[in-house]
Amino acid sequence: MIAYLLRRLFFFIPTLFLITILSFLISQSAPGDPVEQMLVGRAGSGGEQMAERQATLQAYLEKRKELHLDLPLFYFAIVPLAEPETLHLIPQVPVQDALRRLVYRFGNWKAIQAYYKAYLRLDSAFYASASASEWGERRTEVRALLALIPQEKNYEDLLYRLRQIEPLLIPSLIPFYRDLFRAVEALPTTAQRWKVYVPSIHWYGTRNQYHHWLAGLLKGDFGTSYQDKRPIAQKLGEAVRWSIVINLISIVLAYLISIPLGVTSAVHRGSLRDRSITLTLFMLYSLPSFWIGTMAIVFLCGGDYLAIFPPGGVQSTEHSSDWPLIERIVDWTYHLILPVIVYTYGSLAFLSRQMRTALLETLQQDYVRTARAKGLPESLVVWKHAFRNSLIPIITLLASVFPAMISGSVILETIFSIPGMGFLSYGAMVARDYPVIIAVFTIGAVLTLIGILVGDILYAVVDPRIRYTKK
Repeated sequence: MIAYLLRRLFFFIPTLFLITILSFLISQSAPGDPVEQMLVGRAGSGGEQMAERQATLQAYLEKRKELHLDLPLFYFAIVPLAEPETLHLIPQVPVQDALRRLVYRFGNWKAIQAYYKAYLRLDSAFYASASASEWGERRTEVRALLALIPQEKNYEDLLYRLRQIEPLLIPSLIPFYRDLFRAVEALPTTAQRWKVYVPSIHWYGTRNQYHHWLAGLLKGDFGTSYQDKRPIAQKLGEAVRWSIVINLISIVLAYLISIPLGVTSAVHRGSLRDRSITLTLFMLYSLPSFWIGTMAIVFLCGGDYLAIFPPGGVQSTEHSSDWPLIERIVDWTYHLILPVIVYTYGSLAFLSRQMRTALLETLQQDYVRTARAKGLPESLVVWKHAFRNSLIPIITLLASVFPAMISGSVILETIFSIPGMGFLSYGAMVARDYPVIIAVFTIGAVLTLIGILVGDILYAVVDPRIRYTKK
């Protein structure tokens, strides 16, 4: 068994590595610029003045460096020969993408770099120009067009955008504009398309975004939330405790209730007791949990009906850490009774059916017939000889419990106002807080591996026929 566990743990390492790569790639493919999202409210109102624009740009670059977004993505990159090693240093992601598209079309980075530098000179000259009366209402339009020029991914659209802006410029900016237009016109004539078809490898070493992200992950640092700028580990710690408590209690209750019911149904197969249990559990199973939760709040939590339980939350508003421990536990229990019941009832039918089916199959085995032939009491035959070997399907389901314990339930946590992982994940998805979503995904994947390992160990514990070592 020990050798088997060591082998499994050894194979977990590459699996976890692949999981982290997948999580990282998903986070990188998410739309939007994380730096702009985190700097919402701090940027200027359009950057009219040069000083204001410089301050905004400096804040952007500092936050980008803080998030390690100024580094390449991975330890190495396999790219066309035309793509430079320093493309990741371009600050704005849309501009990076647009320049990369031009590289893939024309293959001459020097010419594309000359175009981008000419654009930067025109952009700086525009913001350095005084807001003189000669601009009139054109300044706002020119500023909008200037922001769109470096994001154009298509060469024809880029030329069209440049022709749009030409009649709007003041005389002092015309020389800068002409330099930019000549640089753009030179792209097709200086093209080196063969470089697009020749692969090359760029080696970056450990100074890359994935390495910093993985190092933080191993230390328990999942980064910073885009939504409220708080450490993600702190937010997860506050939310996961309530999801674990509720799910752990509901899972234990579900197994304690459904396993005896499944055994009873199997032993008394076809009887009135079996049919009554089946009918009751499947009636419960057919009722949506969100509807039951809503009805429970309407009829049992005040209003025009009974006021037995609180309508939501996990503790009273006057709850204090100065209260005695017993009093705090009573307060938490009072608030969590309804959520736990709603969490639990839906899984009873499925678990009990699994237990019933597995036990019925086991009761047909030869060793069970032998035990009965020896004259052993039926209860001993069921609980000692057949029960353990019937737990394999239940243990298989138990492997999925670990990620479920931290994932929470979006609908039920929202209905009962429980600040758990489901509620946190829903808020992160609405706010496009991708680091929080990726952290939950990564933790869930790791816990799934742990659940599979625990399931394999329990297989050997409950069924003596399963061995992981050679005799």
